[in-house]
Amino acid sequence: MEAIRAEALLKQLEQLVSQQVYIHLEVNPGAYWRNGRARLTAVHVKGSGPYRIFLEMSDDSGLIQVDSLTHMQLGDGLVIATGYDDHQRIARTVEISTSPFSM
Repeated sequence: MEAIRAEALLKQLEQLVSQQVYIHLEVNPGAYWRNGRARLTAVHVKGSGPYRIFLEMSDDSGLIQVDSLTHMQLGDGLVIATGYDDHQRIARTVEISTSPFSM
């Protein structure tokens, strides 16, 4: 993973708009959601580090907002953004993919 570059992250997220995607969301401790399906209508990256990501979904099906993100991994049809706690443990992760995640 590399430190978030907001422009690169936003550009990759924008490529997923209007597509059906699969979302993995994890907040430690305490929350985990895998392979939620959605069609994105808009995406936003806010802040100057750490960052916030907003994922707006079609048909008024919702909005996901994840904050305190510091690192990213970008791939073909894949975006991973992660935030670490003060002990360098993963505190939150959001993954967006055009393919389902393995269970």
